[in-house]
Amino acid sequence: MLGGPGVPRDLQRALAHGALEGKSLLIGTTRDGATVFTAFDPRIQNLTASGALDLLTGQLGEQAHEVYQRHAARLPQATPAQVFTAVRTDELFRNGSLRIGDHHAAGGNATYVYQFDYQPAEDEHALGATHCVELPFLFNTFDAYPDSPMLGRPTDAERALGHTFATGVAEFVTTGSVNDWLPYTPTTAARIQHFG
Repeated sequence: MLGGPGVPRDLQRALAHGALEGKSLLIGTTRDGATVFTAFDPRIQNLTASGALDLLTGQLGEQAHEVYQRHAARLPQATPAQVFTAVRTDELFRNGSLRIGDHHAAGGNATYVYQFDYQPAEDEHALGATHCVELPFLFNTFDAYPDSPMLGRPTDAERALGHTFATGVAEFVTTGSVNDWLPYTPTTAARIQHFG
């Protein structure tokens, strides 16, 4: 948060002035980050394609049509609400994280990028791998969220996934690298570590 302890300027300005230079970076997102903000909103869920485009034009300007069409082509079975949500996921979370990862790695800095893809087997609200779903995996706090729609009913497989994810993060925190992950290379999706 801008103005919080140790954050005297906005992130983009801090990055441009080298605030992370020479430091290792671990950054990532969930695959479907924006669903938690749209899945329960009937105004979003009832969008038509033109309604979604109107909303996106207000948020993205002239590029909205091209961005919407690109996402719709990638998601041919998706409803307008799902396409809108995918665009919002990229705009709010993924694109910025990848820009930071690209900038950092291009400067020769150790960079590790992840995408958390886990979604519960029974996903009645179509949340997918929504915003913050990785946190119970990271902190092994599954039991704190009984019957959570974003977690479902975690099994030993989910707990093992959490252990793998948390081990990688802990290794990064203590050493600045993760042995089992390939370091990120700018604009190389193959170098994104997926969990799910």
